[in-house]
Amino acid sequence: MTAKPSMLDAVKIQARIVIPIVKALESELGRERAHAIVGQAIADAYASWQGGRTPLRNTHPREGNVAHNFPVETEVVEDTDSAFGINMTRCQFAEYFREIGEPEIGALLTCGVDFATQAKLRPDWEFGRGTQTLMKGAPYCDFRWRLRGREQKSE
Repeated sequence: MTAKPSMLDAVKIQARIVIPIVKALESELGRERAHAIVGQAIADAYASWQGGRTPLRNTHPREGNVAHNFPVETEVVEDTDSAFGINMTRCQFAEYFREIGEPEIGALLTCGVDFATQAKLRPDWEFGRGTQTLMKGAPYCDFRWRLRGREQKSE
């Protein structure tokens, strides 16, 4: 029986295919347009796939949060009934893509799926990320969720 590849191994396999495609599209369309097309296609495909296989639709983000089944380390910085926040302090995806000199394409393959996936899985929650990511060299990625239509209370 063949072992199932890890999520990191799967992304590395995808990268071998996607990086040359993105480079070719950059030559034809320019970097910005190529990244927009590829990023949207990957995000849409991943959100559809993830949305169809995850039974946790519209649950609180602490249930099945981003750290589950991914090669990342996180710390919870906020956890109330209407808000949740984590800082991702380590990401092996970011380490890999930075190591091979392709953090921008790595962001298309990994970071770029977050908004589309969260919109599909948690439509009652507003999802946001701050201005920093490990992929771009920051000390952590900041993920934040707020329940739509709920006033924040001190808890």
